[in-house]
Amino acid sequence: MTAVLNLHLVPRVGAAALFLAACAAGNAGDAPGDRLTSSARPTTADPSAAGAPAPMAPPSMGAFGNSSAQPPTPPPDDGMTLEDACEVGERCGPQGPDPDDCGSLTLEAEVEVIENPGNVLLVFDRSSSMADDWSGSTRWETAGGAIDAALTPLADLLTVGSVFFPSSDPNATPVCVDPTGIACIFVPFLLVSPGTCGVNPITSVDQIDFEPGPAFLTSFGGAANTAPPYAPVPGGFTPLSEALQEAQLALDASALTGLTSVVIITDGEPNCEWDAAISRQIVTDWAAAGIRTYVVGLPGVQGNGTQVLNDLAMTGGTGQYISPDSATDLEMALRDIATETVQAGFDSCEIVIDPPAEVPDKLHLVVTEGGVDQEVARELSDDASWAITDDGSLVTLEGLLCDDAMGGRFEALRFEFGCVELPPLPPPKAPD
Repeated sequence: MTAVLNLHLVPRVGAAALFLAACAAGNAGDAPGDRLTSSARPTTADPSAAGAPAPMAPPSMGAFGNSSAQPPTPPPDDGMTLEDACEVGERCGPQGPDPDDCGSLTLEAEVEVIENPGNVLLVFDRSSSMADDWSGSTRWETAGGAIDAALTPLADLLTVGSVFFPSSDPNATPVCVDPTGIACIFVPFLLVSPGTCGVNPITSVDQIDFEPGPAFLTSFGGAANTAPPYAPVPGGFTPLSEALQEAQLALDASALTGLTSVVIITDGEPNCEWDAAISRQIVTDWAAAGIRTYVVGLPGVQGNGTQVLNDLAMTGGTGQYISPDSATDLEMALRDIATETVQAGFDSCEIVIDPPAEVPDKLHLVVTEGGVDQEVARELSDDASWAITDDGSLVTLEGLLCDDAMGGRFEALRFEFGCVELPPLPPPKAPD
């Protein structure tokens, strides 16, 4: 799809405005080097002052950057020639008391912004300790409420699934809970309780396979008069390694499109047959595939558990694990994750300029990132650039710059003619 820059469009919600600034003719009364611009602001010269020329109206513009538009004829006997006039598309010198006044002609247009749906896989701890208190409620209830509140506003743009651990299914394969495996050799029947360490596939009845956001939230809430599926399993341990293996199988079997995030939520150190190497490799493979792993440690995480969760978060590309102090903190953290997963981007890397810019080499590209305007160099890096056709009718974003624009990195994008004094956009980082 090609985005069209059209001077007659009216901006709307969800659209990014493109602005173009142009420079016009010179002022007969200016000192050498000064120029009159096409700004709609009136000149600051006092027309009653002796020898002061009358203010000149800005010239009409036929086409954007129209080099055929002639400047007004200067008043006679002032010594100024047409060669002194500001070249269309060039930066004009200041006029009046404002040294930054270089004038601008703002032309509003529209570039369509699209939402890129995303996917979230929850790996949710429902060990028995999740029934412990957290600020007047249980950990599982607080966490479940935060998940519901965080995902609801973005539900229509999300596909969500959940792997709960351990399984509540009494037919789940039990696993010995002695990490050393020594005791399991001698008395496995004393150390194994069905359902305390086993983790079922995401397609099992006690899990939630990937569903559209609204359907997931309905399943997540549970049926009427029954406990939700994330309620703790009596006697349940914390088989995180087994849960990650089931999560990997779930992602491998899915046909998801768009950005995917994995969110681990737990309240303690993993046990059962915890395998740090296997778990780290799973998260490493996700990161290589562009899947970020977020780790949330609820109250109860301590000792070696802190190191384990930090290691998973760092391997997953999200820094240290999240440790919320309250339900509100947890909701905000989950909302941020969901928002990053659902990205808003431009619908095309080709932007038609209509009417075309007749001085293409004077056009500047400006993007807004994090609320800060930055100018984009034509050759931003070896793998990121933008170009405009010789006739000034089409701008194309290329390489990583295109990826960033369509992937939602920028909040807005615009073009300016002539007067641009903004910090440069840093070259984009190539994906790992």
